[in-house]
Amino acid sequence: MTGHWTGVFTHKDGQTEIEFTENVTAKKLFMKPFVKGFLKKQQEQYLNDLKTALEKI
Repeated sequence: MTGHWTGVFTHKDGQTEIEFTENVTAKKLFMKPFVKGFLKKQQEQYLNDLKTALEKI
């Protein structure tokens, strides 16, 4: 898999929202169906890590 994803944080109605934009390509054709699920899992892990880091501040 190659590419990147970007998260844009915005403040709306007293809450923080994040919008992810992906630009990713599977290197192998048979991996293409798994890309979306993999990215979703990676983004969830990113948010969990961010929450943990912010709790320590």
